[in-house]
Amino acid sequence: MEDLKQNSSSSSVAVLVADRVSKRFDGAASNALNDISLNVAAGEFYSFLGPSGCGKTTLLRIFAGFEEPSSGTILIDGKQTIGVPPYRRPVNMVFQSYALFPHMSVLENVAFGLRSAKRYSNAEIGEKSREALKIVRLIEFAERLPAQLSGGQQQRVALARALVMRPVVLLLDEPLSALDVRIREEMQEELSRLKRELNLTFVMVTHDQAEALAISTRVAVFNGGNLEQVGTPSEIYEQPQTAFTAGFIGRSNLLAGKVVSSDSQSVVLDCGSSLVVSLRTAGSEQLPVGGSAFACFKPEAVKLISEQPESRQNLISCQITNSSYLGSLVDLKLTCGTSGVQLRAVVPSSQLNCLSSEQLAGAMLYLSFEPQAVSVIPL
Repeated sequence: MEDLKQNSSSSSVAVLVADRVSKRFDGAASNALNDISLNVAAGEFYSFLGPSGCGKTTLLRIFAGFEEPSSGTILIDGKQTIGVPPYRRPVNMVFQSYALFPHMSVLENVAFGLRSAKRYSNAEIGEKSREALKIVRLIEFAERLPAQLSGGQQQRVALARALVMRPVVLLLDEPLSALDVRIREEMQEELSRLKRELNLTFVMVTHDQAEALAISTRVAVFNGGNLEQVGTPSEIYEQPQTAFTAGFIGRSNLLAGKVVSSDSQSVVLDCGSSLVVSLRTAGSEQLPVGGSAFACFKPEAVKLISEQPESRQNLISCQITNSSYLGSLVDLKLTCGTSGVQLRAVVPSSQLNCLSSEQLAGAMLYLSFEPQAVSVIPL
């Protein structure tokens, strides 16, 4: 295992850099990527997240060398790689389709890259290949054909084949999308284990929000060829910086309002029937008084109140339009009393005193939320 460990000197060193990278395919009316800049540190599990067609796979293929950028710079392990073919780059890619050779055994599939490199003896190839299979816990399947394995086992063979080449960065193109839910969760744990034990650097493309949040150290959110936000999973989820990120990552409630006051400590928005106070903003800039912004808060940050308090701060009058019982939780859809804005609340079932969906429908109540649960997103 020691032989396969990442040998970068520091986890803060950027091993993968995109500097103002743009890409337009021949005949396309618009760019697939627009001036993208990001860096991936050694030892990170970095995910590209976004809807189909947002540019995330295009950037991964540019890092791998399967596409060239129209403009910008790509650095891998500190070296310029524009024009360098894929087989000369210190990266390996694991494809969504696994791309295993059906006529070769598991061991032969893993050994393929080592044999193609023509730098190792047969004994070295066998030793390194078996070590890679041990790491992904498949050594007992070494002589089987891919068709004799489950989908999760085939994915681990693809991982072993990539790991055996000791890449600086392992690129993963939606590696778990073809697996069922249970196997996908097992593979998420497997990837986390490999990252932890081998100190490898992973870059993964996914459209699965839960997957990205569960196993990533940082997440880059893409939309329409643009980079919306980069941050830790908790930053992306709890402190979205754009309306797109707020709507795409989990569920968020957005209330439009005008800035009443803004300083380094808090922001106050007039959202019509409610004054919303936030203790954080998206970015460090101070918002201008009178400017437009969204108050953003998560459905699970809401508390329900049956009687109107004296203060209207962070309080919204709503009517329940639908409810879904989820066991210990209830998912409520609500309509704001004056504006008609649709909101969501996810609350413990105990808050509703075991009322049925029929009893909840049409009920009037108030939503309350703490200032630290609110992010303000400039319009």
